[in-house]
Amino acid sequence: MDDFRGSLEQLKAKIAEAEKVDMSSVKVGDIIFVPLDEEDGLTLNDGYNTRNKYIVIIGFTPEGIAVGALLINSKIDPSKRSPEMMNCQYPMLSRHYPGILDYDSWLDCSDIFELSKEKISERGGKLKGCLTKEDKERVLVFLSETDVFDNITKRRFGLL
Repeated sequence: MDDFRGSLEQLKAKIAEAEKVDMSSVKVGDIIFVPLDEEDGLTLNDGYNTRNKYIVIIGFTPEGIAVGALLINSKIDPSKRSPEMMNCQYPMLSRHYPGILDYDSWLDCSDIFELSKEKISERGGKLKGCLTKEDKERVLVFLSETDVFDNITKRRFGLL
């Protein structure tokens, strides 16, 4: 079907604009889709320089220039299958996140990534949604109580 008026392209542009992350209004629990690289702490395989990942904002640095984020993974990394690390994998059900998750996934609560707000914006991060109220509460309680992170890290991201 021909699109003489460019309606499809206009719609795509409107959607992209609506999804652009305004880092000044990002809040704890927001889900952002952004390309990450090894500099961000991501392990890359198969010759890729970046990987598009969903992240969940869990806090902000005291200076306000960076966020603490957790990764959403479709599969649990084999290196995180010890009993202690398995306890850090929070299940995210796809039915609670339509339009974001195509299948049940895992929020990795064993590793906090510090990402600058500027980098997320420069890389075209897209705001996709927010954790459900229940998931957000459970994750934040886990992060504040876990021994996986020291109190300095917890304070840095406002978890204590």
